[in-house]
Amino acid sequence: MLYLRWLETSRRFATRPAIMEDGNVLTFSDLAAAASQAPPAHGPIIARTGSMAFFVEILRAWRDGQAVIPVERDALEPTLHCPPPTGVSLVKYTPGAAGIPRGIFFTAAQVMADGDRIVDAMQLRPEIPNLGVISLAHSYGFSNVVLPLLLHGVPIHLAPVPFPRVIEEIFKQHPVLVVAAVPSMWRAWHRAGILKGAPLSLALSAGAPLALALESEVFAAAGLKIRNFYGSSECGGISMDLSDAPRTSASDVGTPLSGVDVRVGHQGRLLIFSSSVAMGYDSPRADDLLGNGEYLTRDVGFIDPVGKVNLTGSLGGAINVAGRKVSPAKVEAALSGTGLVRSVRVYGVPSRDAERCEEIAAEIVLRDAVSLEALKSAACEKLQNWEIPRHWKICE
Repeated sequence: MLYLRWLETSRRFATRPAIMEDGNVLTFSDLAAAASQAPPAHGPIIARTGSMAFFVEILRAWRDGQAVIPVERDALEPTLHCPPPTGVSLVKYTPGAAGIPRGIFFTAAQVMADGDRIVDAMQLRPEIPNLGVISLAHSYGFSNVVLPLLLHGVPIHLAPVPFPRVIEEIFKQHPVLVVAAVPSMWRAWHRAGILKGAPLSLALSAGAPLALALESEVFAAAGLKIRNFYGSSECGGISMDLSDAPRTSASDVGTPLSGVDVRVGHQGRLLIFSSSVAMGYDSPRADDLLGNGEYLTRDVGFIDPVGKVNLTGSLGGAINVAGRKVSPAKVEAALSGTGLVRSVRVYGVPSRDAERCEEIAAEIVLRDAVSLEALKSAACEKLQNWEIPRHWKICE
């Protein structure tokens, strides 16, 4: 089903650019040819970001009726507690709100529902490229950048890094762009002064709370309205700020997208009903509610009198580092796996930098004759940069 949608897309836009990066352009027909020539897939496919092969692996899996598992380029091999059930086309491997890595299973229909809903809500068009600056393995990037490309022919200009000068050069190459980013990126670009006059038809922010001050400063200095967007790995897009002026409440994450029903459920957790809700987890927990079009989030909030969704907190245990969810259990396991500590506890602490949201802290008991510097060096070999603790406390 997904591969047939892709074939329709690739034929319709055959000669148009699909993916742009560092002056190189891959057309839709180029991508289709690469996918058709890829070797047969006989089981779930792990697609790693960082090259054109990421997109080919996704299409290869769907071509052969297999599930694809998108992950970061240097991420450890994902470990599922059970094989993807029959009919699963996508597995999102994520620490989730509780901070424990697990897989989320999606059928082709659920994947298409999310991609179609995003394109409709954002009014994405094949004539306006998406800037690929966020992680495409993360739910936010996969829904907002990858699916519009494969299902609707919306091209991507990949940015190797989010540095302001790199992004400014990409801005110069297009008359108009759509940019989905995280608050820390918007702050860096604002401080560098590259947003005034930037050719953006839509500016989205998700992954971490968007500070009212940053939103207002960008609006005042550049005339650019950053739209707060709310979604979840378990169901894709949920709501978006549709106002033309800066928000007045930090908890405001906008109006539910078409076809999404948001209510308040058990413990004040937001309850989502939509056709893009996943079919389930590889390792469900007792308090999970996921499947049959219904998902009980771990986000606490309310619906205001005009129908806007408001987030007031979370019951989860994941650490939100500049829009990336980090699993404390994963970091603890990595540090323990070095053999240099007797015990370790990892947790999140508020960051002084509002756009970073949280930072990682570790309390450790080192083994005899082991230095903290040696542990940090060993941690760099097992963890991504953003997963390494910023705060260390040595305990006796």
